[in-house]
Amino acid sequence: KTTTLRMIAGFELPTAGDLLIQGRAMTNVPPNGRPVNTVFQNYALFPHMTVADNVAFGLRVKRVSKAEREQRVQEALALVQLSDLRQRRPAQLSGGQQQRVALARAIVNQPQVLLLDEPLGALDLKLRKEMQLELKHLQAHLGITFIYVTHDQEEALTMSDRIAVMQQGVVQQAADPVTIYEHPVNRFVADFIGESNFLAARVAGTTNGRTEVDLLHGAWRLPVLLNGHGAASQPALTITVRPEKVLLRPLTELLNGAMAGSKLYHA
Repeated sequence: KTTTLRMIAGFELPTAGDLLIQGRAMTNVPPNGRPVNTVFQNYALFPHMTVADNVAFGLRVKRVSKAEREQRVQEALALVQLSDLRQRRPAQLSGGQQQRVALARAIVNQPQVLLLDEPLGALDLKLRKEMQLELKHLQAHLGITFIYVTHDQEEALTMSDRIAVMQQGVVQQAADPVTIYEHPVNRFVADFIGESNFLAARVAGTTNGRTEVDLLHGAWRLPVLLNGHGAASQPALTITVRPEKVLLRPLTELLNGAMAGSKLYHA
């Protein structure tokens, strides 16, 4: 995942394929020529500079005029609610405030794409949840693409418009959060996102156009929707059941697709 960000930023070259941003090929464009900025987990702030100077650093490198530089720094600090702390140094700030400085330094350059490499990983749980909301609001306000690397499933599901689940450098599924959760394409995605029960099953046949499967060595037979994927042609399957999808009902209220059984209580 981090390698993907580094390729987008221009710090690593892809071994195959093309990288395009808004239709423009980026493979031969140096990092400083790409409309991209990165926010790192460790913030990477200059300790000897004030908040304002840290935010303005990229603009100075680009030789932006002093008047425009000051205006853009003010706007960026206002967006991250740090206007009153512009003269402080990083050591005088909390972790959340340092993260906001890193964000302001990135957005002040007006990138088309903002790369965030586990930016909230160093924050405590309460602050991390607060920053998740702030990042979501910031993205909506700026209207630019955020590419966000995280190992936190909840973070990915609550913040994203689209998620790519990767395993060993290969994208297993890319879709909106609801599709990823409700319709995982394979066991890895189902196991990685949320909680799941996995039941071994075998295809028993088809009744009224619906595939029936045997569970638990034939103890239960259920009609199921296999959502394509060629599953109906496979004799052995794995059925995924989300815990919250399991409902208990009296025998008199059994519906199609229900399993009869005993309910056990443990003290």
